[in-house]
Amino acid sequence: MILRGRLHEITNLSSFVASYLKTGGRPTAGFEAMGKTRVHLATDFPSKKFAGGFPPSMSMKTDSNRDGRFSFDVGKPLKGFRGQIVVFRQSEMPNPMKGMPPIPVFDPIYRCAPFAINDIASADWAAAKNIYIHRAKTPDDKGITQKEIDELVKDLRKDLKLDKLRATILSNRAAVTAEKKGGDVKFSAFVRGSTSADLDRVITVKAGEIDIDLPGPDFIVGLCVDEDEIEAQIRKGLVNLSKRVSTELLEELEKAAPGLSSKASVSVWRVRFVKVGERSVKMPGIPKVVTPIYSVVPDAAFGVPRKLF
Repeated sequence: MILRGRLHEITNLSSFVASYLKTGGRPTAGFEAMGKTRVHLATDFPSKKFAGGFPPSMSMKTDSNRDGRFSFDVGKPLKGFRGQIVVFRQSEMPNPMKGMPPIPVFDPIYRCAPFAINDIASADWAAAKNIYIHRAKTPDDKGITQKEIDELVKDLRKDLKLDKLRATILSNRAAVTAEKKGGDVKFSAFVRGSTSADLDRVITVKAGEIDIDLPGPDFIVGLCVDEDEIEAQIRKGLVNLSKRVSTELLEELEKAAPGLSSKASVSVWRVRFVKVGERSVKMPGIPKVVTPIYSVVPDAAFGVPRKLF
């Protein structure tokens, strides 16, 4: 069976919303073909659980053509499972290895609600499903603040039984330091758009550049700072924060496009680190030190329909 779709980019939000609502989801204005874009059909095969991550653990991938059209050949072994269409924006980052090509980066711009492949109607197999995507810029004051990060790591420190845990938002990442019984672990935490099948989860954090400084061999047993455990705990702590961000992003969409937010899914296609203030520290004998304060601002991509099948 061939699953078909077509991607469109919303170019005039007000015109699109008026046409979308008037026609019952068959707009005629305010959009154009998106062109070549990475598309994944994620599945919950074989465990019947979506693992998330990029790329999704069990998925098929393709690129839409210049008209935004894409298709997947869905075999019989997948018919008892669920699927989800995830669309990615592709960009590049410099390769840390000199002379090597840039590293491709994929960020989600659309995620539909998971659907049972067995429940797709014959008419939906026959015709391409239209998907409309709008990439927006989130107001700078709707970001994740240093205060919220401080509250998050306070609970994380208790869960991991650490002596100290500190996270500071910098101009391009969060710097994290953990201490226990004299040992230090430092790493960078990078905020990304979530590819989770849970559409309320819009952000995730990936730890990188782990640097462990241990005082002695016996210390290894007592230091509860396993990288996977840290990431698992951070993701757990981010659930409520992610839902808050998702709600606020949809509220922003409702302001700009009344009537659309209940029909749209939200993903984060870009993360910005915005300076929101300064902190002054005065210590005896040295000049006052002024450091910037940043917030993490997730820029949202809104896609309709939320329920594709």
